[in-house]
Amino acid sequence: MNTDDIIYVCLLLGTIGFGSIFRKLPSSEVRKWVGSVMGLVMITMVSGIHVLHPLTLTAINIGILTYLRKSHIHIVSFIVSFSYLFFYRVVYYLGLPQPPNHTNAVQMMMTLKLVGLCFEVHDTWRKSGELKKTSNEEEKKLLELQLEHEEVNPSAMDVFHYAFCYLGALTGPYYKYRTYCDLIHVKWMNANVDCFKAMLNRIRVVPVYVILFLLTDYFFPLSFAESNDIFRNYSFMYRVWYMTPVFFTFRMRIYSGFVLSECVCIMAGLGAYPETCEPRPGRGPTKYQALVDSDDEKFVQRQQAVEMAFNANNGGDVDTHITASTWFCYYVTARCWIIRIVKRKIPVAFPLREALTMLTSAYWHGVHSGYYLSMLTVPFILAVEDFYERKIRRNIGQTGQYIYDWFAWFLKMQNFAYMGMAFLLLRIDTTIYYWRSIGFIYHGVMLIMYAMASFINNILGKAEKKLQKSRETYVVKDTADFGDVRLRCKYKKEEDANVATESSDVQATDIPKSKDD
Repeated sequence: MNTDDIIYVCLLLGTIGFGSIFRKLPSSEVRKWVGSVMGLVMITMVSGIHVLHPLTLTAINIGILTYLRKSHIHIVSFIVSFSYLFFYRVVYYLGLPQPPNHTNAVQMMMTLKLVGLCFEVHDTWRKSGELKKTSNEEEKKLLELQLEHEEVNPSAMDVFHYAFCYLGALTGPYYKYRTYCDLIHVKWMNANVDCFKAMLNRIRVVPVYVILFLLTDYFFPLSFAESNDIFRNYSFMYRVWYMTPVFFTFRMRIYSGFVLSECVCIMAGLGAYPETCEPRPGRGPTKYQALVDSDDEKFVQRQQAVEMAFNANNGGDVDTHITASTWFCYYVTARCWIIRIVKRKIPVAFPLREALTMLTSAYWHGVHSGYYLSMLTVPFILAVEDFYERKIRRNIGQTGQYIYDWFAWFLKMQNFAYMGMAFLLLRIDTTIYYWRSIGFIYHGVMLIMYAMASFINNILGKAEKKLQKSRETYVVKDTADFGDVRLRCKYKKEEDANVATESSDVQATDIPKSKDD
């Protein structure tokens, strides 16, 4: 563990303890200032003079929010903020000092928060316009309820406080501006919430992660994958296997940092909502009526369970149903932001949205080619995975699904380890050299699986068409036969009726008249 990591861990542990003090601050105004000043001090400690970069980005977005029309601020902020992120990454080539590694993480999170804030303001403007236009009472009530719990109109100082709040300042997690406002202002946010117990429940796994990280990093260092020794003195299968412990080391390091960052937020009470409002990671509450009901103090006292609506969730290593794009976006702490801003907001076809989502994630990480080699492979893997999910898993029994899930999980982890080598080696030459030494094995596996999927889809497609055609032919024939039967029955009934009429006429003629007639 290097010096930067030690400083980082010490800052996180210190801010975890500060959370209990932060919750007890007397007013929302005091909480805003204490949170932002502490965040600014932390960022300055790890960045030095390079704190000017997040300050500059914040000032730019304040200008966008102040002077531009709300109908366009989200697009302008996205373009300008990500352009500044590129400038930040290449300042070294322009003769300016290279910022420290931790400043890079700060700048990445700052970009997400400020662009996300502009999207929230735009959504508020859009829903306000819809509310004025609608005449439907139910739709009007729904929009009013949404605006009550989603509306944001921040001042310049509010933007500063949100951007530099110490919660998530170093490495996340990402949380919406509205979630931040709930922490600062809403009275029930910290009511009857045992944050210390929730934090202990979450942090207990960190020692395990740290020990596993130190052990695997010692025995399976990434530097060995770049040395000539592994290519000269070790076999093909060893190089294929070596990717797994290297990727495991990376995961343990990421998990340790993210769980500590999450514990900072838990101790401060960020994202603690009544369970009945069904909060989601990165989103916050989804059942707004439950929040209206929670204004009743008795309701809050009865509410024992809360759900911490945080972004980090390291269940990817046990959840066999999680998709490739979901898991791969998880460990950048931006999964929810990327999905909400990029994947759901861009009006293009689904496969293209997946590719744009991964491209945005790679660009957000940096300019190294390894990010693009790894993440732009994900849409292809996802397409294969989704096909087998639809065509195979859904059509087999429970035992078969259990076996399928574990096999899919194993293959998925190997794919991630394979792509993770590009993510960690960063350079295109070292990545291609390592992949070539193992025959681009998992590219080949995916191509074979894709070819099999195409073949199966072709066969099943033809079979389904033939089956559908035969069904239609049978229905038409059956309908025609049934129609003939009905027609014959109709004629038979008419004939019987005519015979009966003639018979009755004859009988009426044959009856002798009485004398009275």
